[in-house]
Amino acid sequence: MLEINEDLLAIDDAIDSLVEAILASPQAQAYQVSKADLVADSELQIQLATFRELRASYEEQKEFAKYRPEIVQLRRRVLRLKRQIDLTQTMQDFRAAEVALQRLLAEVTQQLAQTISTDIFVDTGLPLAPHHQQHGHGRGQNIREKG
Repeated sequence: MLEINEDLLAIDDAIDSLVEAILASPQAQAYQVSKADLVADSELQIQLATFRELRASYEEQKEFAKYRPEIVQLRRRVLRLKRQIDLTQTMQDFRAAEVALQRLLAEVTQQLAQTISTDIFVDTGLPLAPHHQQHGHGRGQNIREKG
């Protein structure tokens, strides 16, 4: 059973402070502004709704692409619309802010993990971030046997 004591309350306060600091960071502020811009862009919202409908239609029919050439055309329309959406400045700003915030969260998570133990690996999800090394095979290479 979890014992509630001063240490647990101190950890809870530290978590609250960390969350407040992250929300006050320039990355989080830029993300919230760009997300609001994305939601406010009515033309882009129409394009996104159209994209979702086309993609759902394609997903339902893609198994029959061999037999129906119009499905190939539908796929091309989906990809063309996706490219058009991705090239809008609003979407580019949103993606850049999203990646910046993800980097900040990854750094915080890595620092927390390294404080606890250097053996903890954090998968940041960032494409150029280091990846965890594979565990060795054979006797004595198991994680439990190493510890």
